[in-house]
Amino acid sequence: MRIHSRLLITVVLIVVALTAVSCSGSAPATPPTTPTVPPATPTQPTQPSQPTQPTATTAPTVEPSPTPGAVQWSADGVVTPGEYANELGLGKYRLFWSSTDETIMIAMQADVQGWVAVGFQPGSRMKNADMVFGMMVNGEAVVLDQYSTGDFGPHSADVQQGGTDDLLSFAGLRTSSMTTFEFERKLDTGDSRDVSLERGVPIQVIWAYGSSDSERVQHSARGYAEMVP
Repeated sequence: MRIHSRLLITVVLIVVALTAVSCSGSAPATPPTTPTVPPATPTQPTQPSQPTQPTATTAPTVEPSPTPGAVQWSADGVVTPGEYANELGLGKYRLFWSSTDETIMIAMQADVQGWVAVGFQPGSRMKNADMVFGMMVNGEAVVLDQYSTGDFGPHSADVQQGGTDDLLSFAGLRTSSMTTFEFERKLDTGDSRDVSLERGVPIQVIWAYGSSDSERVQHSARGYAEMVP
Protein backbone atom coordinates (compact mmCIF):
# COMPACT_ATOMS: atom_id res chain seq x y z
CA MET A 1 0.00 0.00 0.00
CA ARG A 2 2.83 2.37 0.81
CA ILE A 3 4.63 1.40 -2.33
CA HIS A 4 1.63 2.25 -4.49
CA SER A 5 1.14 5.55 -2.69
CA ARG A 6 4.78 6.57 -3.25
CA LEU A 7 4.58 5.54 -6.87
CA LEU A 8 1.44 7.61 -7.36
CA ILE A 9 3.02 10.59 -5.67
CA THR A 10 6.10 10.25 -7.80
CA VAL A 11 4.01 10.15 -10.98
CA VAL A 12 1.99 13.13 -9.85
CA LEU A 13 5.16 15.08 -9.11
CA ILE A 14 6.62 14.24 -12.53
CA VAL A 15 3.41 15.31 -14.24
CA VAL A 16 3.29 18.52 -12.24
CA ALA A 17 6.92 19.20 -13.03
CA LEU A 18 6.42 18.59 -16.73
CA THR A 19 3.35 20.82 -16.74
CA ALA A 20 5.24 23.59 -14.98
CA VAL A 21 8.05 23.35 -17.42
CA SER A 22 5.62 23.43 -20.34
CA CYS A 23 3.71 26.49 -19.03
CA SER A 24 6.58 28.60 -17.77
CA GLY A 25 9.10 27.95 -20.48
CA SER A 26 9.61 30.91 -22.75
CA ALA A 27 9.01 30.39 -26.40
CA PRO A 28 12.19 30.20 -28.28
CA ALA A 29 13.28 33.64 -29.43
CA THR A 30 12.55 34.37 -33.04
CA PRO A 31 15.83 34.76 -34.75
CA PRO A 32 16.32 38.33 -35.93
CA THR A 33 15.15 38.86 -39.43
CA THR A 34 17.97 39.69 -41.74
CA PRO A 35 16.86 42.56 -43.93
CA THR A 36 16.54 41.52 -47.46
CA VAL A 37 18.99 43.45 -49.60
CA PRO A 38 18.11 43.44 -53.25
CA PRO A 39 20.91 42.26 -55.39
CA ALA A 40 23.01 45.12 -56.52
CA THR A 41 22.49 46.12 -60.08
CA PRO A 42 25.84 46.00 -61.78
CA THR A 43 26.97 49.50 -62.51
CA GLN A 44 28.09 50.17 -66.05
CA PRO A 45 31.57 51.60 -66.09
CA THR A 46 31.45 55.29 -66.69
CA GLN A 47 32.75 56.16 -70.12
CA PRO A 48 35.35 58.87 -70.00
CA SER A 49 33.92 62.06 -71.38
CA GLN A 50 35.14 62.92 -74.81
CA PRO A 51 37.29 66.04 -74.92
CA THR A 52 35.40 68.96 -76.34
CA GLN A 53 36.61 69.71 -79.81
CA PRO A 54 37.71 73.32 -80.08
CA THR A 55 35.42 75.40 -82.20
CA ALA A 56 37.13 76.20 -85.45
CA THR A 57 37.55 79.87 -86.00
CA THR A 58 38.66 81.54 -89.15
CA ALA A 59 41.68 83.72 -88.67
CA PRO A 60 41.36 87.17 -90.16
CA THR A 61 42.88 87.37 -93.61
CA VAL A 62 46.01 89.45 -93.62
CA GLU A 63 47.12 90.64 -96.98
CA PRO A 64 50.88 90.21 -97.26
CA SER A 65 52.87 93.28 -98.04
CA PRO A 66 53.77 93.28 -101.71
CA THR A 67 57.34 92.41 -102.55
CA PRO A 68 59.09 95.42 -104.10
CA GLY A 69 59.02 95.06 -107.86
CA ALA A 70 56.39 92.29 -107.69
CA VAL A 71 53.51 94.52 -108.82
CA GLN A 72 53.29 94.93 -112.57
CA TRP A 73 54.64 98.29 -113.66
CA SER A 74 52.46 100.67 -115.59
CA ALA A 75 52.97 104.26 -116.69
CA ASP A 76 50.06 105.95 -114.94
CA GLY A 77 51.68 108.57 -112.75
CA VAL A 78 50.92 106.59 -109.57
CA VAL A 79 53.62 104.91 -107.51
CA THR A 80 51.90 101.75 -106.26
CA PRO A 81 53.37 99.94 -103.22
CA GLY A 82 55.55 97.12 -104.56
CA GLU A 83 55.69 98.54 -108.08
CA TYR A 84 59.38 99.44 -107.84
CA ALA A 85 62.26 97.40 -106.48
CA ASN A 86 64.30 100.42 -105.40
CA GLU A 87 63.62 103.75 -103.75
CA LEU A 88 65.82 106.71 -102.95
CA GLY A 89 64.53 109.43 -100.62
CA LEU A 90 66.15 112.84 -100.99
CA GLY A 91 64.13 115.18 -98.82
CA LYS A 92 61.14 116.40 -100.80
CA TYR A 93 62.39 114.49 -103.84
CA ARG A 94 62.04 110.72 -104.29
CA LEU A 95 63.36 108.44 -107.02
CA PHE A 96 61.97 104.94 -107.68
CA TRP A 97 63.22 102.40 -110.19
CA SER A 98 63.14 98.79 -111.39
CA SER A 99 64.91 97.19 -114.32
CA THR A 100 64.77 94.19 -116.60
CA ASP A 101 67.49 92.80 -118.84
CA GLU A 102 66.60 95.42 -121.45
CA THR A 103 64.75 98.34 -119.90
CA ILE A 104 64.56 100.53 -116.82
CA MET A 105 61.35 101.95 -115.34
CA ILE A 106 61.66 105.12 -113.25
CA ALA A 107 59.39 107.35 -111.20
CA MET A 108 60.56 110.82 -110.13
CA GLN A 109 58.42 112.50 -107.51
CA ALA A 110 58.60 115.74 -105.55
CA ASP A 111 56.44 117.67 -103.10
CA VAL A 112 56.05 120.55 -105.49
CA GLN A 113 53.66 122.12 -108.00
CA GLY A 114 56.24 122.40 -110.74
CA TRP A 115 58.65 120.50 -112.98
CA VAL A 116 60.64 117.46 -111.82
CA ALA A 117 63.82 116.11 -113.42
CA VAL A 118 66.54 113.45 -113.20
CA GLY A 119 69.87 113.23 -115.02
CA PHE A 120 72.30 110.34 -115.49
CA GLN A 121 76.09 110.51 -115.17
CA PRO A 122 76.70 114.23 -115.19
CA GLY A 123 80.21 115.49 -115.68
CA SER A 124 81.07 118.84 -114.17
CA ARG A 125 77.84 120.10 -112.58
CA MET A 126 75.19 119.36 -115.27
CA LYS A 127 77.47 119.05 -118.27
CA ASN A 128 76.94 115.93 -120.41
CA ALA A 129 74.02 114.79 -118.26
CA ASP A 130 71.44 112.57 -119.97
CA MET A 131 68.28 114.19 -118.58
CA VAL A 132 64.57 113.45 -118.37
CA PHE A 133 62.45 116.46 -117.63
CA GLY A 134 58.74 116.29 -116.63
CA MET A 135 56.16 119.06 -116.45
CA MET A 136 52.40 119.56 -116.66
CA VAL A 137 51.15 121.53 -119.65
CA ASN A 138 47.46 122.44 -119.71
CA GLY A 139 46.81 119.58 -117.30
CA GLU A 140 48.65 117.04 -119.47
CA ALA A 141 51.92 115.35 -118.59
CA VAL A 142 54.87 116.16 -120.83
CA VAL A 143 58.11 114.20 -120.33
CA LEU A 144 61.15 115.15 -122.41
CA ASP A 145 64.30 113.21 -123.30
CA GLN A 146 67.02 115.88 -123.02
CA TYR A 147 70.77 116.39 -122.91
CA SER A 148 72.71 119.13 -121.12
CA THR A 149 75.61 120.61 -123.03
CA GLY A 150 76.94 122.93 -120.30
CA ASP A 151 77.49 123.16 -116.57
CA PHE A 152 74.19 124.97 -116.17
CA GLY A 153 72.55 123.99 -119.43
CA PRO A 154 71.06 124.45 -121.84
CA HIS A 155 69.41 121.03 -121.75
CA SER A 156 67.36 120.87 -124.90
CA ALA A 157 65.62 117.80 -126.33
CA ASP A 158 67.76 115.07 -127.87
CA VAL A 159 65.93 115.41 -131.16
CA GLN A 160 67.12 119.00 -131.36
CA GLN A 161 70.73 117.86 -131.02
CA GLY A 162 70.78 115.11 -133.61
CA GLY A 163 69.60 112.43 -131.20
CA THR A 164 66.32 110.58 -130.81
CA ASP A 165 63.47 110.52 -128.30
CA ASP A 166 63.96 107.17 -126.58
CA LEU A 167 61.21 107.22 -123.96
CA LEU A 168 59.13 104.09 -124.57
CA SER A 169 56.23 105.30 -122.42
CA PHE A 170 55.53 107.95 -119.80
CA ALA A 171 52.79 109.47 -117.65
CA GLY A 172 52.39 112.08 -114.96
CA LEU A 173 50.02 113.04 -112.19
CA ARG A 174 49.73 116.03 -109.90
CA THR A 175 47.89 116.29 -106.61
CA SER A 176 47.56 119.19 -104.21
CA SER A 177 50.75 118.10 -102.46
CA MET A 178 53.07 116.50 -105.04
CA THR A 179 53.93 115.84 -108.67
CA THR A 180 54.91 112.44 -110.09
CA PHE A 181 56.27 111.40 -113.48
CA GLU A 182 56.92 107.82 -114.62
CA PHE A 183 58.78 106.69 -117.72
CA GLU A 184 60.48 103.69 -119.33
CA ARG A 185 63.52 103.53 -121.61
CA LYS A 186 66.03 100.97 -122.77
CA LEU A 187 69.16 100.51 -120.70
CA ASP A 188 71.19 101.02 -123.87
CA THR A 189 69.29 103.14 -126.37
CA GLY A 190 72.13 103.42 -128.87
CA ASP A 191 71.61 107.19 -128.89
CA SER A 192 74.74 109.32 -128.54
CA ARG A 193 72.70 111.71 -126.38
CA ASP A 194 71.78 108.97 -123.90
CA VAL A 195 74.00 107.38 -121.26
CA SER A 196 74.16 103.59 -121.49
CA LEU A 197 73.01 101.98 -118.23
CA GLU A 198 74.05 98.53 -116.99
CA ARG A 199 72.23 96.44 -114.41
CA GLY A 200 74.13 96.14 -111.13
CA VAL A 201 76.59 98.90 -112.00
CA PRO A 202 76.30 102.08 -109.87
CA ILE A 203 75.75 105.34 -111.68
CA GLN A 204 75.68 108.93 -110.49
CA VAL A 205 72.46 110.87 -110.92
CA ILE A 206 71.51 114.52 -110.61
CA TRP A 207 68.04 115.46 -109.45
CA ALA A 208 66.12 118.70 -109.34
CA TYR A 209 62.67 120.27 -109.19
CA GLY A 210 61.19 123.72 -109.76
CA SER A 211 58.35 125.80 -108.40
CA SER A 212 56.49 126.02 -111.71
CA ASP A 213 56.14 124.11 -115.00
CA SER A 214 58.22 126.54 -117.02
CA GLU A 215 61.65 125.32 -118.11
CA ARG A 216 62.86 128.87 -117.74
CA VAL A 217 62.22 128.82 -114.00
CA GLN A 218 65.36 127.85 -112.11
CA HIS A 219 65.28 124.83 -109.83
CA SER A 220 64.10 125.19 -106.26
CA ALA A 221 66.39 122.39 -105.13
CA ARG A 222 68.83 119.98 -106.69
CA GLY A 223 71.47 117.47 -105.67
CA TYR A 224 73.53 114.41 -106.54
CA ALA A 225 73.05 110.77 -105.59
CA GLU A 226 73.96 107.28 -106.72
CA MET A 227 71.66 104.53 -108.00
CA VAL A 228 72.22 100.96 -109.14
CA PRO A 229 69.99 100.01 -112.13
